[in-house]
Amino acid sequence: MKQITLTILSRDYTITLDDDFAKIFERNWQKFLGGQKFLDPKDVLNAFIEKCYADYAKENDLKRIIEKIDNAILKEDK
Repeated sequence: MKQITLTILSRDYTITLDDDFAKIFERNWQKFLGGQKFLDPKDVLNAFIEKCYADYAKENDLKRIIEKIDNAILKEDK
């Protein structure tokens, strides 16, 4: 487990992550910060909205794929 400290609105938050996930998180966090040292709540909210939308899009893609597979299986059964 690895501890990572994030600074939002000049306040530090320490989180503990699995080592493998921590590597990915740190890389993505640095990209997200874009050279900044601190985040404000607006940045965090925007990031959360973007993440939620990405999850929404992936879920819709998976539903379409499942539907195509189901339709293909039904056609084979006929």
